[in-house]
Amino acid sequence: MIVVKDRGWRNASRTRNIGAAVAKGEVLCFIDDDAEFDFNELQTIIHEVTKEVDRVFYWADASHILIIKRDTFFNIGGYDERYPPRGAEAVEIRERLKKTGLELKMLNIHLKHLRDTWDKKHRLITNKCLTWTYIEYGTYPLRRVIFRKNPIEFARRIIWLIEWMLIKRLRKRSILI
Repeated sequence: MIVVKDRGWRNASRTRNIGAAVAKGEVLCFIDDDAEFDFNELQTIIHEVTKEVDRVFYWADASHILIIKRDTFFNIGGYDERYPPRGAEAVEIRERLKKTGLELKMLNIHLKHLRDTWDKKHRLITNKCLTWTYIEYGTYPLRRVIFRKNPIEFARRIIWLIEWMLIKRLRKRSILI
């Protein structure tokens, strides 16, 4: 197990990419820092999933867990570091993995999310990043992502769209690329 402590980056994507770069195993397992779970249960699951990890990636939503083959992770370029803290980077990598043709399997693990991050500020950050992901991967039609009945929300989504176009052009996606 490798634990990478944030050294001022305040970016889970970069921290996960660094951890993956120094990891030695064939299978990578990423777990959010605010997840509480039974370690023995996770070890049992990891042992079972390594049998079919070539064509599948494993996922848990409640507090992000991703189990993936090391080569697959590096082939897709790792986590997207352009996403801010608590910025739905987990949803982005899930959508990217699905686009490669890998099958998504949900993990059956008992998780507890330790902190409540849904205050107004964090909800806006997450919604902005989800908007970026939906635009990038076409998960939802653009009209559903951008157009809202509320004019303030509509304006916010247009600003987010412009911001994503600039960030995409000016920032490198990952240290792994």
